[in-house]
Amino acid sequence: MKLVNIKKTVVNIGGSFILLLSLFGVVTTAQAAVIKTDIVMIVDESGSMGSVQTNLRNNIGLFASILTAGGVDANFALVGYGNSAVVPRVLTDFTSASDFAVAAGNLVASGGTEPAFDASGFALNQPLVNYGAIAVEANLSFRTDAVSNLILFTDEDSNGDRDFDASGVDSLLKQANALFNVVLDFAYPELVDLAVNNGGQMFDLSLMNSTDQTVVEQFVTDFANEKLQETLDFCATNPNDPACQNVSVPEPAVVILFGAGILLLMRVRRH
Repeated sequence: MKLVNIKKTVVNIGGSFILLLSLFGVVTTAQAAVIKTDIVMIVDESGSMGSVQTNLRNNIGLFASILTAGGVDANFALVGYGNSAVVPRVLTDFTSASDFAVAAGNLVASGGTEPAFDASGFALNQPLVNYGAIAVEANLSFRTDAVSNLILFTDEDSNGDRDFDASGVDSLLKQANALFNVVLDFAYPELVDLAVNNGGQMFDLSLMNSTDQTVVEQFVTDFANEKLQETLDFCATNPNDPACQNVSVPEPAVVILFGAGILLLMRVRRH
């Protein structure tokens, strides 16, 4: 699924116009409060995921820098699932991008059963009770004033789940008011629906699985910008959420100027 579309083109044009106006003192931008977000990367550890894992580890810094530049304070946690032991596991609680990269070095590619629904419930701190005599718990330290973000990377549909199905995970996501995205090699309907119904979308895993680092870096850049916009949109839609209490939203005047900019550009093109 390509990320480049006409919406982005319009946004880029409008953004450039507003930037131009601000340079000439026509528009002044208010200093907005930083939005906090806690991002859990849920990564398939089956035998075919080695390159994706390496590319994620090597590019998490780029991903984080784009969020930071956009006014988002992001922490990252890592959950692996589907290795030879199958059971989901925490490789790191929420931490910096650099420490996440270190933890990602412990991902493996050794399994063949990928219970993505169980891994997603686990990442939302729900106990897994059917993987042994003792319940398995993640106990991730989500901040109460941060937007919760889950991102699932897999090249298989969810299989071998013991505790959760798609509807169960959907309910958990809505209870947590969490965003959910999937990075897949195929549009597995239940996983895609989970993303679409919880503020996210599907992204193309093949771009993250490429051996061409230019392709990988472009994907990570586009993906990070999409996640940045999703997080900003979340606070525009949920202004009363604890993560959004002190966050500024665009003023109507900016929207008017944006529209004026588009009209101006259209008139220039006609001439």
